Amino acid sequence: MSNIDTNGKRLNLFPMKKKKKKVSSNRAFDMMNKVKSDSDIDISRSFRFGDSDIHGIGAFASRDIDSKEMIGNAFYPKDKKIIQTELGARVNHQFNKNSILKKEDESYNLYSTRSIKKGSEITANYKETPDFINKNTDGFKEKSEY
Repeated sequence: MSNIDTNGKRLNLFPMKKKKKKVSSNRAFDMMNKVKSDSDIDISRSFRFGDSDIHGIGAFASRDIDSKEMIGNAFYPKDKKIIQTELGARVNHQFNKNSILKKEDESYNLYSTRSIKKGSEITANYKETPDFINKNTDGFKEKSEY
């Protein structure tokens, strides 16, 4: 058997396996960004995480958020446990908060209590949260501009 085809080109008798295309780690994020809320506002673009003047890492509005708008999911049930999302973990305490938790089905979603300007930190009053949330506010710097 010859390894030359009828056009005089060498045949590849041992073709290499196609390499699997590496999926970008941003692909999952890009797909998440397509999620829409009931009001057709892209809630996944409502917030970002960054260094906080209040405490550690905080959640910040990545666009202007209207009053009473859903910001995102903070807690959800799984295997008879309550799981905290990254958003739930990053919302810092302020007595003069700009968001609240609202129980919907078995999940807790974060809603704005007033308009939040792009770049402003998203906050909640830990003293007004469900019993399973730690109420300790030590180390959180109160800000007067909220």
